[in-house]
Amino acid sequence: MKPITFERNTRETQIRLSLGSPTPTIRTTVPMLTHFLEQLNFYADLGLDLEADDLMPLGDGHHLAEDVAIALGRALDQALGDRANLTRYGQRLLPMDEALATAAIDIGGRPYPVIDLPLRDAMLGGLATENITHFFRTLALEGRFTLNLSVRGENTHHMAEAAFKAVALALREALQPAEGLRSTKGALR
Repeated sequence: MKPITFERNTRETQIRLSLGSPTPTIRTTVPMLTHFLEQLNFYADLGLDLEADDLMPLGDGHHLAEDVAIALGRALDQALGDRANLTRYGQRLLPMDEALATAAIDIGGRPYPVIDLPLRDAMLGGLATENITHFFRTLALEGRFTLNLSVRGENTHHMAEAAFKAVALALREALQPAEGLRSTKGALR
């Protein structure tokens, strides 16, 4: 995966990110989103350097979660290039106390999110939990990859954090080097 710098500036948000940074730092104006993005970055080893400001905060993190997912997805899509010489598929079962997350990814260029994230609480540290599902769906669509993600558990924080870690580790596996184009038909998409 090649290093990428990406910016997204709208009337709602200002986002600047890079992938492949040797000293990644993540700062958003929604602390819970920052926490989850730190998990994603650490376990996927993306080298994500991110500054994201919500210019029209609604109190639920909607604008920021959505626009960070758009920016990160598009940056990943650019960084993957023709997607050759990568393992392509990744999967992970990840327990976190009583929660269990299952994530499977195909970075082959065909976007299709299937997200089953039945979070019990409406809010989690200033972030509406519906925006966590929205984040993953948008990330997969903008990153042009298939993502199957399901989580079960009782504690909303454990379930959400397990989801971010499982997706990160599945992505890390899919991004591992491999020889050639990983397709029996000789083309992706």
